[in-house]
Amino acid sequence: MRPEFALVFPLAQNGNAVTVKYPVLINPGTVIRPGMILRTLYVLSIDAQAPGGSDLVLAHKGDQDNAYARAPAGSEEGPKLPPELAHEIEGYRRTVWQVANNFVLAMAQLPTDSMHLIYSPKGNDKDLSDERISFFDGLFVGLPNGKVTVIAVEKESKADQAGIKAGDEIVSVGGIPTRNDLATFAAAYATAKQTAKENEVSTYPMTIFPAGAGNAHQVNLAMPPRITGGLMDGFDIAPPPKPAPQNP
Repeated sequence: MRPEFALVFPLAQNGNAVTVKYPVLINPGTVIRPGMILRTLYVLSIDAQAPGGSDLVLAHKGDQDNAYARAPAGSEEGPKLPPELAHEIEGYRRTVWQVANNFVLAMAQLPTDSMHLIYSPKGNDKDLSDERISFFDGLFVGLPNGKVTVIAVEKESKADQAGIKAGDEIVSVGGIPTRNDLATFAAAYATAKQTAKENEVSTYPMTIFPAGAGNAHQVNLAMPPRITGGLMDGFDIAPPPKPAPQNP
């Protein structure tokens, strides 16, 4: 979604801190609300997909002491983060950008699908969260006017192919009302995709009010392609050789 993401993210200057103008959903489980303090954005420079690293976002949530412990948050056991990775994250967590333009520049330059946001839900240095930014099949949504609204659509994404536009209001997903709440939208989205997967259908429905004028209507977003055949489909497998006749 770069560079459009930098132009539409609702940053707000609040004294020497940066927050948001209205609630936005930066991944399926994280709503950023006005008053939460944004600290920095980063992309890891080393491989974060090593064994035990797939839950990297969870590994450095919580307070600073938990983050530097190099273990997944909320657990006393489990694989430790590599020392070089923990050291890199520690440096990012100590960084605080006090000007909104720093975030604009980073959003324009960093790959959106690898970007992490460090922020303080309560506005202090002790309670920090670190979340990877990800979108809903190309949708960036928020509550600019109290309704679940599309802020931006990633080009050539499934949402773009379905005809969804910035400014559209999302009324329901998979028949589940969003109720003007971002967390409810995220839950409805997850349920709709899971239902489509279990029923082995190729799309899931979303009801929208188009931006500007028009009536509510349904669009269908494509599911990921499924592998229905075996790995050896299309190959002729020769029958096993017959055993050689034995002499009496």
